[in-house]
Amino acid sequence: MTNVVDLARDVAVQRRLRGWTQEDLAERTGLSVRTIRNLELGVVQNPRRSSVDLLADALGVFNRSTTTDHRPHQVPQWRGTKLPALPVIEHHPSAAQLSHLVKTVAANQLTTFVGPGGVGKTSLAFGVALELGSSFRDGVAVVELSDLVPEHVKGESQAPSIARRVRRVIGADRPAAADNLPLCSRDTNLLLIMDNTEHVPVGSIQVARDLLNQCPDLRIVITARSRLTERLGSNQEIQPLSVEPQPGDGPFGAPAVEFVLRHLGGDSMAAASLLEELPSLVELCRRLDGIPRYLEFAAERLRTLPIQYLLSCGPSLDMLFTHDHALPPHQQSVAASIKWDVDLLSCSQRRLLECVSSLPTSTFAIEDVMAAYGESSIVGTEPLVLMSELMVTPLVRADTEEPHHYRLAPYVGHFVQSMTSNTLRRRRRPCEALVDDANRSATLAQPSLCGVVERPGGVHPRLPDQRDRDAAAGARVDR
Repeated sequence: MTNVVDLARDVAVQRRLRGWTQEDLAERTGLSVRTIRNLELGVVQNPRRSSVDLLADALGVFNRSTTTDHRPHQVPQWRGTKLPALPVIEHHPSAAQLSHLVKTVAANQLTTFVGPGGVGKTSLAFGVALELGSSFRDGVAVVELSDLVPEHVKGESQAPSIARRVRRVIGADRPAAADNLPLCSRDTNLLLIMDNTEHVPVGSIQVARDLLNQCPDLRIVITARSRLTERLGSNQEIQPLSVEPQPGDGPFGAPAVEFVLRHLGGDSMAAASLLEELPSLVELCRRLDGIPRYLEFAAERLRTLPIQYLLSCGPSLDMLFTHDHALPPHQQSVAASIKWDVDLLSCSQRRLLECVSSLPTSTFAIEDVMAAYGESSIVGTEPLVLMSELMVTPLVRADTEEPHHYRLAPYVGHFVQSMTSNTLRRRRRPCEALVDDANRSATLAQPSLCGVVERPGGVHPRLPDQRDRDAAAGARVDR
């Protein structure tokens, strides 16, 4: 090991790959569970050489003179989006989960990783690629699709744009006139990851089907916030991190808790103080539903704020964001992530979501929704159909304690109520103020949940946002 960060990373990852708890590793090395925990969290800045040697012997993977690469196998070629600097599986400590996903991808031509925004679909897809990549002659290719204009905005399938990106990444780019030619050669042996596809479902499945028909040795992993198809391949639900510790790992072994501590860094004063405030940290993780991206946002705030301040504020929706501009815009805050999901709903689904968010209890049954729906002004659509569609989105979760009961995902209710409140305030403004306040035209362009803004003289379509303008102007050939 050349530094403690590499040591912490490798011990944790290699232990989990073997399915061992911290207690298991302690028995195999003779070290205490506390020592192993502190090493994995990076709290120990100068570990004893003897401890490092014991870990190396037990795990059987370390070169004691060089830094260990966390990649299980050497991928012959990696194209497209690059691997992150941190281990891609560190926040999914269940070796069984990764092993199951690896087997599923190997056995199916198409596998879709499904789960709410920020749950770790891309990280696990990369983890699977590292495990399987060496078995593909042409390696791994990653195609990022988050910046494509949504199909419901563009009004047509994005298959041509997706196909061009696939050709470009796998090295089979052709002129636009050759779009009717095969996407890849028949002997292509590749693992392809199509990342962030929920807003372009028609085009994604169309391109995936064409690829699999043309290239029988291809394997495709799609990441999406909701299921794109039930008829093609396998859908794998990705779950948030557990707030409960794994047996044998002690209180700090809860995956969500450990993730926050590791994200803060072992040399952080915040991490050291949180070791003394475990109940508060567990409560924070529970409020954030164990979603890794949300936990990252909270960890950024914990670098400068005591955890009690975050808990006393909620933490509020506007506290959960990052300044990491390497992320797509809709992944840079909880509010932006929820807005992305809401924007993919139909107008009737958004109206129903307003009804659900106004319910007085945190959990609800179908009967509660029907009653709220009947008191609203929504007409023209069967509420049971709308509710069944809404329940398969990331915005609604099944209640784990009571059958046939549901709850909104964290912060969805706050977001919806804020959007509704902002819309109502704009409606109450005098006509003259709406006309004269030219400098605040962006506020007028803020869409209501239904995608329209009521102004004096009637209801008008919402003003186009940047994605609409890009689509109209054809800012990019493959958008």
